[in-house]
Amino acid sequence: MLNLNLILLLCLFPFFESKTVNNLHPSDIQCFGVIGDSVSAGFSLESHSIFKDLYEYRGKSFPIGGEEGYRTLPNIFSQYGSPKKCAAYGSTFITHSLLQYPTSDKAPYGLLSVPPIPPFGKEIAKLDSDFLHPKINCNVAISGAVSDQVLPMWNNLLKEWKKQSCENEWKLLTIMIGANDLCQYCLNGYNNTIEKYIFNLAQLFQNILQQSEMIFVNVVSTFNVALTSDWQNNGCDLVHKAINECPCILGRDKTSDYKEVVAKLYKDINFELYPLVESYTKIGVQKNIKFTIQPIIEDFVIYNFTYLSSFDCFHPSEFGHYCMATLLWNNMFLPPDKKMRNLPNMVPLYVPTEEDYLQ
Repeated sequence: MLNLNLILLLCLFPFFESKTVNNLHPSDIQCFGVIGDSVSAGFSLESHSIFKDLYEYRGKSFPIGGEEGYRTLPNIFSQYGSPKKCAAYGSTFITHSLLQYPTSDKAPYGLLSVPPIPPFGKEIAKLDSDFLHPKINCNVAISGAVSDQVLPMWNNLLKEWKKQSCENEWKLLTIMIGANDLCQYCLNGYNNTIEKYIFNLAQLFQNILQQSEMIFVNVVSTFNVALTSDWQNNGCDLVHKAINECPCILGRDKTSDYKEVVAKLYKDINFELYPLVESYTKIGVQKNIKFTIQPIIEDFVIYNFTYLSSFDCFHPSEFGHYCMATLLWNNMFLPPDKKMRNLPNMVPLYVPTEEDYLQ
């Protein structure tokens, strides 16, 4: 005769669900990470003075920031039981990243010859400890980065995850790279831009599968970077030319047909990206790794200037980060054919139920 406890266990067995990457709740996520460029680094997120415009506000960046009072993924997840492990805090000066921007055969501006000078005098006295002692943690994004740099960023992220004992924990990784690839299309060639981007992302996905496990990966698809050109002013134009920011669209290498070219180019990249992500998701299931396209700004529309930094009219503002955090969170509970592709002015934050899984 079967033991009564065994009978009870067998009766309850159907109600116990083994934890896999396909049935993750927000509370299961223990660690965060981001691979990206200046957007994920939070460059010029705050634009209050020339001194603060040159900082990366990593602690307030939408996919990885952990500072209180800001809408970021770690802060949202923490409301549902996830610790803000690996979240970034504080700000970093962009000196180390400015030279990432490409040069061309056109005459350089003065800012390229010397790095920017950090704040001094009365201004530095106003900086709080977050500026002086940032905790970048797992925000390994690099301002000015192109897709060629995803593997070094991944290696740095692995080291950070190991430091914080994340190897055997469920991790949320957001990959948002490609804006600078699009910005340099006229320097690298149309077809080569697509091929290099897809090759680099495939290498990154392969390394993720080989070197880690237990990761839900948000792959943010590319968007029409050229739309920002409609929101420029004289001050922002000066910034673009000084550091050759987004050279083929806003900088010194701007082409006459960039709007038409970029409007087609980002779609052609995404056309290759979608099946690539799907193929690696099928492979990754055995290691509990899932790659998911999150098209949060694929059909990007800029409704007003509040979405953009007043420093360069290009990077997202604090409000822009707020909207992207909201949309990325909401999209993680929607099936592929229902995911939102734009940043409406105000979207309520989705409240998941016990039956909701990350997708």
